[in-house]
Order: sequence, then C-alpha cells, then structure tokens
Amino acid sequence: MIWFTVQLDDKPGALARMAAALGGKGINITAIVGIAEDTDGALMLTTSDAAGTRAAFDGLKLAFEEHDDEAGLTLDDMSRATGLGDHGKSVGG
Repeated sequence: MIWFTVQLDDKPGALARMAAALGGKGINITAIVGIAEDTDGALMLTTSDAAGTRAAFDGLKLAFEEHDDEAGLTLDDMSRATGLGDHGKSVGG
C-alpha cells in the first residue's frame, strides 16, 4: 500500500478540490490522516489507485511524497516526516 503525503493550501476548498480530482477519476480514498498545527498541515492518504492518484495530483500541480507501507513506516513515522510531530491532531479512517 502506498501512502501519499500532501501539503494543502490554507484556503477554503483545498481539500475539496483534491477529493474532487480523485473522485473525477473514480479513485476511492481508502484511508486518511490529517495533522494540523496553526496554518501548517499535512494530509496523508491511501487510495484505490496509486497511479491514478499520482496523475490527479500532477494535474492539480499538487506536490506530494510517497511512502510505501511495506517499508515499515507507521503513521507516527509519517507525521514526524512532515515536521509536525505530535503537535497536531490525527484522525484515522
């Protein structure tokens, strides 16, 4: 499983645009974790189609990182990788 980490703009509708781009390609979000601190934040998600997700994010010009779940990364590891550590809230899906 591939986890994608994205930094969304601190603007209304940023999350909706990302989700609509995935939905428009028939891609399901299978897990999601959000971490926020003040106006900085990261969204980590897995989807039903990794290649399609890459294409959707590229179409939005949305920078992202990939983390292979089989490489042994945990959600805590990924939150530390964003630089936000334990300062924010996380919600599992």
